[in-house]
Amino acid sequence: MPDLLVGAVICVVALGVGFLSGSAYRASDLRKKGEALEELNAKNRDLSRWLQEFKDIHARDSEIATLIPSMVRRLAERHPSDALPRLAVRLTKELFKTAQVALAVAKKDGSLLVTEGVGIPPAWKGTLALSPRDGMIGEAMRDKILVLREEHVARRGRPELSDLERAGMVPDAVIPIVVEESVVAILAVAGSAGRMDRDRPFASMLADLVANAFQISLAIEALEQRAMTDPLTGLYNRAYLADRFLVESRRARNYGFPMSVALFDIDRFKMINDRYGHPTGDAVLRKLASFLRERARSTDVVVRYGGEEFAILMATADSGVVFEQADRMRAEFEKTPFVVPGQADPIRVTISGGVATYPKDGQTFTDLIAVADAGLYHAKENGRNQVSGPRPVELRP
Repeated sequence: MPDLLVGAVICVVALGVGFLSGSAYRASDLRKKGEALEELNAKNRDLSRWLQEFKDIHARDSEIATLIPSMVRRLAERHPSDALPRLAVRLTKELFKTAQVALAVAKKDGSLLVTEGVGIPPAWKGTLALSPRDGMIGEAMRDKILVLREEHVARRGRPELSDLERAGMVPDAVIPIVVEESVVAILAVAGSAGRMDRDRPFASMLADLVANAFQISLAIEALEQRAMTDPLTGLYNRAYLADRFLVESRRARNYGFPMSVALFDIDRFKMINDRYGHPTGDAVLRKLASFLRERARSTDVVVRYGGEEFAILMATADSGVVFEQADRMRAEFEKTPFVVPGQADPIRVTISGGVATYPKDGQTFTDLIAVADAGLYHAKENGRNQVSGPRPVELRP
């Protein structure tokens, strides 16, 4: 009997050990399968993430492919240089889907001034000055390359803040606009919806497009300025006066305001050139140009009409006002001493003038100038150093 009991116990123990061993094996197998399944799930998640990133990149590339031609076309259009900052900000926002964009232009003293932006306080425009040396802005200005925040922090550890960051805008990137090796402006981008590191090539391309647009616009404006400016006196010339007449005459018609023109000529200018030399004659021309510019109203347009003739276009001035203003200038110029090098005493220089008023004396630029010129001729014939009112246009002997 005891032997049977012992045998039974041994059988039970053996069965228990076998059961436990089987359970342990199954648990180990399940654990391995679970780990394998988790590893597979992790790989699937990575694959899904990679596929999503691939889709995002593909979608972004498709979006960029659509935006770029439009950007190139818009920047290739003719824009005044003062309109380009607003366009650059708008294109930057469209391209990077940012919450904030600020554009700051470089001033002559080297500092930067925020002039345009989106998502920034309106009070910043035209008032917020930025140091060109601090933080991300300083790096972008110095190296003339796009600066990303992550890269800047990695290089600098705890970098110094720029004035823009102190004001409350923390940029993801600072993009310099470089024209002929000089930074003319910077674009600061914050709150970008995408990854700026991935969009770096597009940011650089945008900067180049904006820089080219600035360069072309400034070059055209410089050429136009030279075409419209008298090089000796710095005044506008006859071509500019003709264009400005169209603008002012249209305004005069729309609002019912008068508009007048005064024409001046230096008396005996040929004798001054012959007696004292052409350098003295040029100096007299510059003197009269400066004199008229200083005494004209802020709304008046002073031009060198040609040779020794000067003209002033006076908006909102009737016949009485233009005559009074012209005669006052004539009388004051007569009292202005003119010193000639090598001469003991200053020489006396006088001017004569003629005036005409739109629309009663003429409704076109040519007609109005002709009436004023007839008055000027009458003043010359009547003894010089005087201003004549409107005169009928007649054939001269």
